[in-house]
Amino acid sequence: MLPSGVVSFAPGETSKVITVNVQGDTTVELNENFTVTLSNATNGATITTATATGTIENDDVAIPTLAIAATSANQTEGNSGSKAFTFTVTRAVNTTGSNNVNWAVTGSGSNPANATDFVGGVLPSGTVSFAAGETSKVITVNVQGDTTVELNETFTVTLSNATNGATITTATATGTINNDDFIGILVRTPLREPLEQMP
Repeated sequence: MLPSGVVSFAPGETSKVITVNVQGDTTVELNENFTVTLSNATNGATITTATATGTIENDDVAIPTLAIAATSANQTEGNSGSKAFTFTVTRAVNTTGSNNVNWAVTGSGSNPANATDFVGGVLPSGTVSFAAGETSKVITVNVQGDTTVELNETFTVTLSNATNGATITTATATGTINNDDFIGILVRTPLREPLEQMP
């Protein structure tokens, strides 16, 4: 509630202190002002200055947020070489400082990808680093092409361990490796010799 009260002067007293206790919080907001107003002086006293203003200064800092989303992460794998699957990490709210966040790939879904589906034969991982002012970064996951007939495979990229107070608002995004290999069918047509005509 808004504070109020009474100041009492005994004979000979010349000053009194009014204390207004402000509630602390962690909300990022503008500075806020309030006014203390005197009224209803007794015994014929005159109020010459009735108001004084206080200012509550904000001391909270906006917390950076980090979120991942699939960018180009639903593709065929190709028959050889590698295919780049990409994910975007977006930083918002406060971009004045630096932030790092780790990322790692794991197989997921009903037919999860495994280490052999990625370049180097290991599940990819790494760190995304944001310098002051940067708002987005791209994670590239290189998928290994092959000629194996298999079901589509899925994997998840997960963010973790954000630094400098950043909050991860969306921690995961999913990629799908679409099979582009098929079993070949060889069809042979039997050779038929023409019947010899009777003389």
